[in-house]
Amino acid sequence: MATYRGRKTDICRTVGYNIWGQPKCPSSKRPYPLGQHGPNLKDRRQSEYGEQLLAKQVIRRYYNLLEKQFANTFHKAQRMRGNTSMNFLRLLELRLSTIVWRLGFARTIFQARQMVSHCHVLVNGRVVNIASFQLSVGDVIEVRDRESSRGIARANHYEAAAIPPYLDADIVNFKGKVVALPEREDFPKFFQEQQVVEFYAR
Repeated sequence: MATYRGRKTDICRTVGYNIWGQPKCPSSKRPYPLGQHGPNLKDRRQSEYGEQLLAKQVIRRYYNLLEKQFANTFHKAQRMRGNTSMNFLRLLELRLSTIVWRLGFARTIFQARQMVSHCHVLVNGRVVNIASFQLSVGDVIEVRDRESSRGIARANHYEAAAIPPYLDADIVNFKGKVVALPEREDFPKFFQEQQVVEFYAR
């Protein structure tokens, strides 16, 4: 299964802020690009293409997708009815790995992917080990009823997770349900999805 193996905080250094909200992210102390010339590059001007590329990279890394996966998701959103940028964000947000992260069962999006691929998660009562599995309104996500699976969620203090309004959490039973489609206010404010649309429209 293909996945990104490089340093996960490089994009945070490039944009100058902590995109995942991790307490030990190096961008908190060094909010400038990597390398000895990094501090001098902090305020450099970017071309329109450079801004679009960076906006794409921020969202792609935030959801832990490879380039081909990200592009395929965007093209799928283009074929759907309605606003392309909103459809795109919803497709990304309703991936199984993302929802496992949102429910607090995993500490990071990277751990969420691992939990799914190691068969710790059920969808509507069936084991699903595909991180990109697309969820719909009404789907129920739960951690398998075994100590090795639920021990991970307990270790991550899932009961204290900030649950977004489009999810309904059943803390006692290690479950969560998608009750609505996410709206724009449910996504990070630093997302510039229109820049991504313009990038792929070139």
